[in-house]
Amino acid sequence: MRFKVFVSLVLIALILDIALLSFSLLHPAWRLFELPVAIAAEPPAAATSQPTPTATARTATPTTTPTASSTPPPTASPTGTSTPLPTPTASPAASMQPSIAMATAEPAAQLIAAKSEAFTPADKAVRANIGLALAHYYGALAHVVLPPGGVFSFNSTLGLRPQRLPWKNVKVKPMAAPATPAPSGAAPSDEAAAQLIQGGGLCDLASRFVMAARPLLPAGAFRFVNHVKSNGIHLSGVPTRDAVSIWAIGGGPGEQDLTITNLTNGWLEYTVERDGEKITVTARLWDSAPPGW
Repeated sequence: MRFKVFVSLVLIALILDIALLSFSLLHPAWRLFELPVAIAAEPPAAATSQPTPTATARTATPTTTPTASSTPPPTASPTGTSTPLPTPTASPAASMQPSIAMATAEPAAQLIAAKSEAFTPADKAVRANIGLALAHYYGALAHVVLPPGGVFSFNSTLGLRPQRLPWKNVKVKPMAAPATPAPSGAAPSDEAAAQLIQGGGLCDLASRFVMAARPLLPAGAFRFVNHVKSNGIHLSGVPTRDAVSIWAIGGGPGEQDLTITNLTNGWLEYTVERDGEKITVTARLWDSAPPGW
């Protein structure tokens, strides 16, 4: 019984194969799958349809008057005008893209004014303290940017507990009795002998921030305790009005800080560069955010 069923299924399969083969031979259009060659041949068929306008133009020319037949056939002019048409339409679209990109790009910042102040500390301990301050907080003091109305605090770049940093002691000889204690040249006693001041050199660095931005900002932009008026000690190369007294103790009582407020409509940028023992503080005033900010 099973053998008969198997033989009948084989016969049915052969009959179906013969029927499908006959249909494919008699009617090629009934094929279920088209060859890849037919798909690739479609673009040439579309391309051959393009010369049809030129053929109609040639058939139209014999219907004209005999006077027109003496002139050259007009078939050259349509072909010359039809071929350049795709090129001008594609080129403006490509040329518009750079113009749109240029229109959306923001204009570069323009430098309004700049001033630099350089000094070379002779004391090795002073150079070490300045280097420690510039390297703290990943160089926060070495690059400062203030937008319009922004406020800069010198002591804030030294951290919450700046008194715990490994500052070097610097010898300072007072010129007069101090009014209030302050490090880096402050806190001297009534004695005229030299004293060791922890963190000496911060006052010299802070004073250069004032000197560099003095021509760029109004006088009300600077707030600090004057170094000479507070303890009678002058700083080398610093005018009396720009001498800053720094006492950084993390915001505790008696702290002396330098704050600078950008009272202009531009952007104030500070950069501090070191070239060997030479230190240069530069203040720049931009009309917008400085490059790279």
